[in-house]
Amino acid sequence: MKRALAGHRTIPSEPRTVSALLKGDEGAITVIFALCATLMIGSMCTAIDTIHYQMTQTRVQMALDVATLSSGVNLLHYNTTTGSNLTQWQADTRAYYNANMPSGYMEFSMPDAQFSATVTGQPSTGQTIKLAATGSAPLLAPIIFGSGALGSNSGSGSGSGSDSSSPDKVTIAASNTALRMPQSQLELVLVLDNTGSMADYASSSKTQGTKIQGLRTAATDLVNDILGVQNNNSYIGLVPFTTMVNLGGSLLSSGSWMSPTFAYNPNNVYMTAQSGITGSGWGGCPVEPRDAGSSLYPKAYAPKDVPGFTPFYYNVPKAGFTVTTYKSTSSGSSNNCVVQSSNSVAGVPLTVQSNGSTTTCGIGTGVGIAAAWGQASQTSPNTRVYDQNGNVNGTGSPCSIAPVKFLTKNATTLTTAIGNMQAAGSTMIPTGLLWGWRMLSSDWSNSVSKGNGWVSTDSTLPRPETTQSLQRVAIVLTDGENDPGSANGIMPAPSFNGLTGVGSSALKAPTVTRADGTSLSNGSTTSVTDINAFQLAVCTAMKNDGIIIYAITFGSDASSSVAQTTMRNCASPGNYFHAPTNATLDAIFQQIAGNLGVLRLTQ
Repeated sequence: MKRALAGHRTIPSEPRTVSALLKGDEGAITVIFALCATLMIGSMCTAIDTIHYQMTQTRVQMALDVATLSSGVNLLHYNTTTGSNLTQWQADTRAYYNANMPSGYMEFSMPDAQFSATVTGQPSTGQTIKLAATGSAPLLAPIIFGSGALGSNSGSGSGSGSDSSSPDKVTIAASNTALRMPQSQLELVLVLDNTGSMADYASSSKTQGTKIQGLRTAATDLVNDILGVQNNNSYIGLVPFTTMVNLGGSLLSSGSWMSPTFAYNPNNVYMTAQSGITGSGWGGCPVEPRDAGSSLYPKAYAPKDVPGFTPFYYNVPKAGFTVTTYKSTSSGSSNNCVVQSSNSVAGVPLTVQSNGSTTTCGIGTGVGIAAAWGQASQTSPNTRVYDQNGNVNGTGSPCSIAPVKFLTKNATTLTTAIGNMQAAGSTMIPTGLLWGWRMLSSDWSNSVSKGNGWVSTDSTLPRPETTQSLQRVAIVLTDGENDPGSANGIMPAPSFNGLTGVGSSALKAPTVTRADGTSLSNGSTTSVTDINAFQLAVCTAMKNDGIIIYAITFGSDASSSVAQTTMRNCASPGNYFHAPTNATLDAIFQQIAGNLGVLRLTQ
C-alpha cells in the first residue's frame, strides 16, 4: 500500500514480513490454498501410483506366462537340465521374458538376480517349470508427501508393498507354474448327433452339402490332424447317437456288464441269431440300469455294478402277439376285414401285412410300430417285418445306427467309421454322453473288468484316471434340442429309448433337479425340459470326474436359446461353440485339435 505525507510526494510502503502476512486475511487464504493443492496433487499421485502398479504387475505376469510356455517348448532342445544346459535354458527363459516386457516399462526394473527359472522332473514322467520375477518401480506420491510417508503398498495383488530400504519405490512380483508333458496321452471321444435332421442343410446355402456331410468332413479332418502327428500318443473313439447308441462288437453281449434277462419280458427274445428266425438276435443297443424303484442315475457305472444294463428290444408282450389275417377282398366289399385266421405267436419277429394304403383292419391306421402293437393287418398280403430290435425289413430302426468305435490310434479305422454315419432318428443327447463317458472310464477297461469291458488289443484302455499326463476329452455335437420323437413317427415312441428302455416314458432321476429346483423323481421323456435336466446332470458328473467337455451346436436348427444354453452349460468353461455352417464347423474342430496341447499353465 502507499501512504502520503503533507507537503510530500507519495512513497511505496515497505513489504510485509511473513509474520504480518500470516496474520492478515490474504495470508490465511494463501496458506489454505497451498495445503489443499498439496493434498490434491498428492492424492492424484497416489492414484497414479496405484494405476501404474496394476498395469506393471499385469504386464510382468503376462510376460512371465509367455516365458514359461516358451521355455517349456524350449526344453525339447536339451537332453538334460543340469550344468551348462540348465544355465543356457535359464538365459533363454530370461530372454523370452525380456522380449515381452519392454525395457523401461513404467520405469520398472528387475536385476537378473531377482529373476528365477527352475525345472524339475524328467521328460519321460513330466516336468514342472516354475518362474518368479521381482522388481521395483518408482512412486510419485513420496515426492509430494516426502520419503517414507507411505506406510503401505500403493497397489494390490502380488506386490509386497513399499521397499523398506528404498521407500520411494514399490516392489512388484509375479510367479507361475507349468506342467510339461511331452509324452502327454490324449483319450478323445467324439459324441456325434446322427439324427434325421442331420440330413438337412446347415444353412440356406446348399453348396456345402448337408449337415451329416459337413460333420463327416470336420470329424475326419480332426482325426487326421491329431493322429497325423508323428510319435503322437493319442487315442480317439467315436460314439454316434440318436435316442440310443449301438455298441456293435465293441462290447460283448456275453459280458457281465449286461444281463440278458429283463423285467418287461424275460422270455421269447434271442440274444443271438436263431436259425430260421429272420432278424432275431440282439441288435447292439442297451438300456440304462434302473434300480428296484425304476430310478435312473447320471453315472458311468462299471461292468461289475448291479443293477446292470439290459438289451434293447421292442416291448414284446409276455403272452406273445396275436396275429390276425383277414380275407383279401376289394375295398368296400361286404366281407372286407373278415377274419380268415387268428393265431398267437410267442416269439418274435413280428410280421405285419401291408398294402401301403390307409385301409386297415383292427386298431391303428398305418404300419408304424404303434399300429403293429394294435395288430392292424391290412387287406393285401404284402408284408413288412419288424424284428426284435425294431428294424423294418432290416433298416430304419433306432438300433440300425452306425456302431461306436472304441479308442484307437488307427486313423483309417476311425475315418471309415465316420464315413458310415447316416442321418436317421430322434435325439437323446444324454444317451450319447453316457457312453462317451464310459469310453473314458478305466472301470470299463478289460484289465479292470477282467475281460468284460471294451473289446481292444490294448486291455489297459481306457487308462487309469490317475495316469500322469492323461488328458480325457469329450466333444459332443448336436444340431438341435433333445427330441424323443413322436409315437407315430418312423422312429420309436418316447417309451422306446436307451434311457427308460421299453414300455415306459418315465424318467425318474431322484438325484437330479430341474432348473426351477424341483426334483426329477417324477420326470418323463416326453418333456424336453426333463431330458435337458438329466443331460446337464450327466455333464456335471463327467466334469467332476475330470473330463474336459467341448460342446457344439450345429446349423440353423440349433439356433434356439434353449438348445444353446443347455449345450453351453454342458461344456467346460470357455469350450462352447456354435457352428452355423459346415465350413465353420470344420474350423471349430481344427481349433479344438490345436487346443489339445501338451503344455499348460497350472498356476
